[in-house]
Amino acid sequence: MKTRRLALWSTAVLLFVMGPSPARAGGALETLDITGLPPSPIPGEIAAKLVRIRWDARCMPVRYKVNNTLDPVPNPLGPPVLTVAAAGAAFQRSFDRWNAIATSYVDLQVSGQVANPGLVGFDMTPELSFRTGPAFTAIASSPSTSLISDETLAAGDDIDGDGDSDVAAAIATCQDVDGDGDVEFPAGDYKAGTILDNDVQFNTKANGLRFTVDDAAIDNVTRSVDLEAVAIHEFGHSFGLSHVLNNQKSGTDGTGACMFPFIDTGDPDAERSLRTLDSDDIAFASFFYPEGSAATGPAALQAGDVPFRLRYGLLTGSVRHGVLDQPVAGASLFAVNLLERSVTASAFSGTTRVSYNPLTGALSLVTPEFNIPDGKFVMPVPTGLYSVGIQAVDGSPVPAGSISLTAQIGSIFGQQNFNDEFFGFREADLERFPGFGKPLLALPGRTTGGIDVVTNRTININKFGTRNFVGFVSPPPPGVPVPFGRYYAVRIPAADFLAANPDPKILVHAALFDTGLFDASTVPRFSEALLTTGTVAADGTTSVDLARPLVRVTGFVGRDDDFAPLFFHNPTSLGRRIRHGIDRGEIQNLFLVLRLPTAGPFPGFGAQPPLIGLDGSPTGVPPNDVPVFGLSYISNDGITWTPHAVFNFRFSLVLSERP
Repeated sequence: MKTRRLALWSTAVLLFVMGPSPARAGGALETLDITGLPPSPIPGEIAAKLVRIRWDARCMPVRYKVNNTLDPVPNPLGPPVLTVAAAGAAFQRSFDRWNAIATSYVDLQVSGQVANPGLVGFDMTPELSFRTGPAFTAIASSPSTSLISDETLAAGDDIDGDGDSDVAAAIATCQDVDGDGDVEFPAGDYKAGTILDNDVQFNTKANGLRFTVDDAAIDNVTRSVDLEAVAIHEFGHSFGLSHVLNNQKSGTDGTGACMFPFIDTGDPDAERSLRTLDSDDIAFASFFYPEGSAATGPAALQAGDVPFRLRYGLLTGSVRHGVLDQPVAGASLFAVNLLERSVTASAFSGTTRVSYNPLTGALSLVTPEFNIPDGKFVMPVPTGLYSVGIQAVDGSPVPAGSISLTAQIGSIFGQQNFNDEFFGFREADLERFPGFGKPLLALPGRTTGGIDVVTNRTININKFGTRNFVGFVSPPPPGVPVPFGRYYAVRIPAADFLAANPDPKILVHAALFDTGLFDASTVPRFSEALLTTGTVAADGTTSVDLARPLVRVTGFVGRDDDFAPLFFHNPTSLGRRIRHGIDRGEIQNLFLVLRLPTAGPFPGFGAQPPLIGLDGSPTGVPPNDVPVFGLSYISNDGITWTPHAVFNFRFSLVLSERP
């Protein structure tokens, strides 16, 4: 037996809690591939490709042991409401959600128990544990250890350095040959990214959470969370899925992918929804582990299986930044089913690499040309007619650091700074209609290629800083509730419009409204959204023309914790009309307006109105980034408009030059 000093990498991903107040899709977890030790432009370092982590098919099923020791720290919510046996049953139910996908050969199983006093880490024994370190504050984590180079494992190799062989010659699948509790791999060749061990830890610290295991116990207590919902998310990481941005299916369905990185523990419906896999989750579990992709073994067809190629087609293309003229790393693309009007799947763009220092383990960026060879993406979708949109990973609703190294590379190079748009009939850095997508037909077993997106070169008119808060909620009695039909508006003086771009041949593309929710399972639906005009008298009295708006959309659907675009149908004529109105003195101000629903009750457990993003300070003291400009207004009747002295509302008008 010999100890193999393999190049390994540990990946940990966290699931974060989101409380009842929102003050708060498809990809792969990544590791390095240094096979062949290609030189980096930095002397002495290696050019390391980023590749996805995954279990080798020979290791299916992956057998996990449940650590039967609970963390002894008392829980402020009272004693745990689960036993080890109940937790193990919940874990298996969560595994079975993934195992039941007919087009995927993912197979995860609970296989006994283990008694570890702490976090053992890399030991060739997949483990499910309620033991966490003292500084652990997330709900759960799923660290994996994987190869970072192609390797040939030989019988007798001791990979984890515990003095025991981890590789056997007389087996064809991963199993505990010698009965000592850890797993031996079959001798043979393995690719960089192969997972050798994965452990999942669930937080039961005093400042952590109380886990529940039955539907009746799911409540709106923010430090109480459904174990099955959390486990399904973490187990997606366990076989290599990354976080996604998909947290809202449609204008009528506020639920999203299980792999969205936040869970609203104050919304029982949101917790229950995470017990069911989304189409985004299913698509990538199938794409990465496709049924029918081998003649023998787990990937071979068995009773109840459906070949991946008979149900899914591929949408492929690339993303290029229209301003920087660079391939984009980590842009989020999403496919909208045009018949169902819902988000079906998502993907991230970019092939990436880093400079790796083998002595220190440090990763370095060199140049966009070196680190981002291309902006390619692949998105699996069921048969259907789609449009493909693109969204920056800019922190709304998820930061790049919560997605992948690839997304972080794009962010560091300043690439995550574009507005949402759709792949259209004429892709360019200046487009007339970036909000209207070209229909794309996906057929089973076929690739629909050439979806090459160029982000639009736009100008955003806004005066706000980072989001500090969301508002406004109705306080409990005896507070004054937020009335139905309330208006929120932002004024854009004519001078600001002209300063943004004095060219009279300007296109007015869209309005962006930063919106949010009290309960994550609901949809931020507003009565209407408007672009209109108005005046401000010398005494400050403001009048907004609600009767003759430039654009009015009823039943406007916002986004959960993100900017919701309202794309205009006539950007050329709208730009001409506004400019002519300003030149003739007929337009003194533009107003972007959102109106709350005019009747109730508001949806969700909390029965709260849809929310808007705010920049400012509740004490009235301007924040450090920007002052409060006094351009944001509230009106309860559409007649009296009161400027807000504490917050800037995060509404934006999007322009561009004409192509």
